[in-house]
Amino acid sequence: MQLSRRRLLQGVGAGVAAGVLGTSASATEPDRTRLFVHPRTGLLDGIGELIGVIEAVGGQTVLEFDNFEFVVADVPTSAVSRLLEDRRVDSVEEDEETRLPSDWSPSLRDILNPGGGSDCSMHPSQRPSWGVERIGADAVEPDGSGVDVGILDTGIESDHCSLEVAGGRNFTRDGLSSDYEDRHGHGTHVAGVAGAADNDLGVVGVAPSANLHAVKVLDDDGRGRYSELVAGIDWCLSNDIELISMSLGGETSSSTVDQVIEDANAAGHLLVCAAGNEGNPGNGSCEAETMQYPATHPDVVAVTAMNEDDTLASYSSVGSAVDLLAPGTEVTSATVGNRYAEASGTSVATPFVTGVAALCWQTREEDGPGPNDSIRAILGETAEAVLGTCEEGDGLVDARAAVGDDRATDGGEETRDGSFVDSGGSGSLFDRIASTLERVVDLIAGVLDWLRGLFG
Repeated sequence: MQLSRRRLLQGVGAGVAAGVLGTSASATEPDRTRLFVHPRTGLLDGIGELIGVIEAVGGQTVLEFDNFEFVVADVPTSAVSRLLEDRRVDSVEEDEETRLPSDWSPSLRDILNPGGGSDCSMHPSQRPSWGVERIGADAVEPDGSGVDVGILDTGIESDHCSLEVAGGRNFTRDGLSSDYEDRHGHGTHVAGVAGAADNDLGVVGVAPSANLHAVKVLDDDGRGRYSELVAGIDWCLSNDIELISMSLGGETSSSTVDQVIEDANAAGHLLVCAAGNEGNPGNGSCEAETMQYPATHPDVVAVTAMNEDDTLASYSSVGSAVDLLAPGTEVTSATVGNRYAEASGTSVATPFVTGVAALCWQTREEDGPGPNDSIRAILGETAEAVLGTCEEGDGLVDARAAVGDDRATDGGEETRDGSFVDSGGSGSLFDRIASTLERVVDLIAGVLDWLRGLFG
């Protein structure tokens, strides 16, 4: 909820203050609150003057951004009215909480963790998860080389035998800004789905050669704030991170986050987000709206989850803003402690879509942000109809069809890593025709079975 100069903030609860640009800080006092503060255009001589306005009412600026003109401040609750009375302040907005989608419970299996620990030679032999195979990511030529993927999450375990981390930044109060290590497990699992290395160990991701960046916007308990999410997106913009993967969400919308998402999208970045784990009626209804924010924003690719038997996961949120379906139940990936685990959720489904986007991005001639709209169109238009209801959006993300689309390969153009996509190989027109014919045959067989049952 955004508050204008005419509407004073009332009843705002205390929040946890993150340090400036990710350094640690203590919690706010009970009579203080944390806000986005937006300046009035044309009345300020730079951000420095806005900071002076905040300090004049007893506040402290805790976050500034490279690509946005507003700031985040910790101010006395009693001083919010004075802040709004200053003609140089346009509006303030509460800095709401974000979190992991609910019910994320990884399962460590002994068969996946024989006790090798840090000794990579003792890790199990590599095998793709059922999800990687189901969307055809194991049968395509591109591997995500040269594409930068920001995993906005709890961090990534940097010394995991199945992961290579290109770098990152911590925007929570758990550790220094350079400490993007995952001590929770969620971020590492998500990163493994998107891009675990193809090194014969453990698991392999959808885009195993993509550059994974650990953008820690959730703390070691899996909680954060919109301001930390904004800081993570801001960092991705400043570092030309093409793909921004967000397996997280909040309960309320934010006009500030809306602005950030719209700016990132306009700058050519593709944002992918988990729909949420708030459940669904399970009846194909288009009336249910259980999605979390910011998956509901139109500039975000919202992902819901399915089971291995091609049914919608009972935990999966649904709504009119759903874009794509992806594997999400009992998916094996990396986790902290140099181990592997099965986990379920739309947060697991999201990196499948991010990974396929990286495969498509690799085949483009553009270097860096830019082709997000065309990549998004390809993902939607090549998706496989599985449920046949509005609950799946455009359908199940399909790596072979997406990579084989002429708009992605452009007839076998040179990719950014110097290799070529074979227009007659995996994901080719022939494969797509064969796949379509196979679906038609299945459909006819189903109709015949129905007729036999009807007429005995």
